[in-house]
Amino acid sequence: MSAKSGSSQYSAAIIGHTGEGDYGHGLDTVYGDMPEVEVMAVADADEEGLAAAGERTGARRLYADYRVMLGKEKVDLVNIGPRAVGERVDMVTACAEAGVRAVFCEKPMAATLREADTMLEACERHGMKMAVAHRRANPYEQHAKELVDLGEIGELQVIRAHGKWDRRSGAEDLAVLGTHMMDSMRYLAGADVEWVHGHITQDGREVTAADAREGAEGIGRIAGNRVAAYYVFANGVTGHFESNPGDTQRRLNSRWLGFEAHGTQGIITVRNSPEGEMYLYRCGLWVPDGAVQWERVLLEQWEQIPQGERTHRSNQIIVRELIEAMEAGTQVVEASSGYDARAALEMIMAVHESQRLQGRVSLPLTNRDNPYAAA
Repeated sequence: MSAKSGSSQYSAAIIGHTGEGDYGHGLDTVYGDMPEVEVMAVADADEEGLAAAGERTGARRLYADYRVMLGKEKVDLVNIGPRAVGERVDMVTACAEAGVRAVFCEKPMAATLREADTMLEACERHGMKMAVAHRRANPYEQHAKELVDLGEIGELQVIRAHGKWDRRSGAEDLAVLGTHMMDSMRYLAGADVEWVHGHITQDGREVTAADAREGAEGIGRIAGNRVAAYYVFANGVTGHFESNPGDTQRRLNSRWLGFEAHGTQGIITVRNSPEGEMYLYRCGLWVPDGAVQWERVLLEQWEQIPQGERTHRSNQIIVRELIEAMEAGTQVVEASSGYDARAALEMIMAVHESQRLQGRVSLPLTNRDNPYAAA
């Protein structure tokens, strides 16, 4: 355990980059009301951003270069905040080599499976744990998983997930927000994906390698503004993900982001995690017949938390499980581990690989690079 002061049990450092992915969704402020963790340092290449981050986090020391910080600070935890994934491999590898015990990373995990493989190899080599800021750790998704496992909707058959269908519709929605949905589908199904079939179009026509463009925040080459993907899990459950051009003026996109789990005796829908909106339909019919009504599920403790604070609380749930895994030498389970995040990324990459090859693809993928680079 690293040196700390006061009553804190653990020490932490924060990596951000103002203007280049910033600090993700609150990964810099997660420890503000966690007295068991003291923030020792923050790194940001932007001078003004670094000063502001120092104020927000209460960090003792400020660094312009995260490599210098990791060389000087001996900490238990590092939060890797930038949404931009361009430096993610270097950041994770540097943490592992510096002896950091655990990292908490913003999503998406990486731009390619090869990068994800490299990060996990570094974690394994140095015994470092990783958690990624996916949404499955929030109480509504946890409750949905519990209901499915208890058989409250009968035998789980199909999971249908949606992106936000906003200005990023299609491939960018799949990469940036679909990573949440892939992780949630796999968690809810309780199994790995065996094969995937994807269909991607641009303004109604099939995409080809000529349509590929560089995606935002370092996610790599992407193509298409409409995506439909079909997943088959090892236990027979099937999954769907869809992202189509939507009405960007209505601003209902956050409520659209989510999934429905269809069982033989009912349907669960969860929207807008971690803010939380959950409904239960206790009937196996896909089309309601009027005899059974949808029930709004409200988790009282979570509902008492103001809407704007729920992402922060969800991040704390992840960090606390990460600390437990760090101490026990295990992997996080309820939160999303690095292995879970790689599996979610593989589900995304498989859609593009399927489109490129014009057929279904089996997992794990042989191609670990960007599918459009291989075309």
